Amino acid sequence: MNIIGITGGIASGKSTVSLYLQDKYKAYIFDADKEAKALLKSSFVKDKILQAFPNLEDFSTTSIAQEVFKNSESQAKINNIIHPIISDLILERINEKKDLHDIFVVDAALIIESGIFEQHQKSGAKLILVIADEELRFKRALHRGDLKEETIKNRIRLQMKDDEKSKYSDYVVENNSSELELFSKIDQIITKII
Repeated sequence: MNIIGITGGIASGKSTVSLYLQDKYKAYIFDADKEAKALLKSSFVKDKILQAFPNLEDFSTTSIAQEVFKNSESQAKINNIIHPIISDLILERINEKKDLHDIFVVDAALIIESGIFEQHQKSGAKLILVIADEELRFKRALHRGDLKEETIKNRIRLQMKDDEKSKYSDYVVENNSSELELFSKIDQIITKII
């Protein structure tokens, strides 16, 4: 099984790449954001978050996101709770899916910052960084309609910059034009990997 990490800043196109890999290559997608949201329903995780953030208004994802994306300290607090669990889940899921899929994709915005992919890279897994101009990413995120301008700006500000992320990545894919061009670049990378 080929293990591939996909990362990128908000609205860079990493989820588009993951869906493409799922559709064309029948890859299994481990969506770290979805998995993290699911963890928020567990009482164990809820208790830990409430201890770390006693001022939370309620336990909605909106309230948590507002608290977490205030600053890097808040972000680090929640990441210290969530990331170790996500790391264990990835290993479990790889074992579950290894005979069913040729490609296992870990789609995670904080794949580098969290260190959750480091051990996999040491074992030969590849990391693809999807990048796009900041202004374009801002417009895409705004167009999706699920986040306010201020929230998008905060997330962009708090995320590691692309030039820093590229130091940890095996492949960097620019996504400033069409999906067709993006998919063509991804096909070239997948050919090299498999």
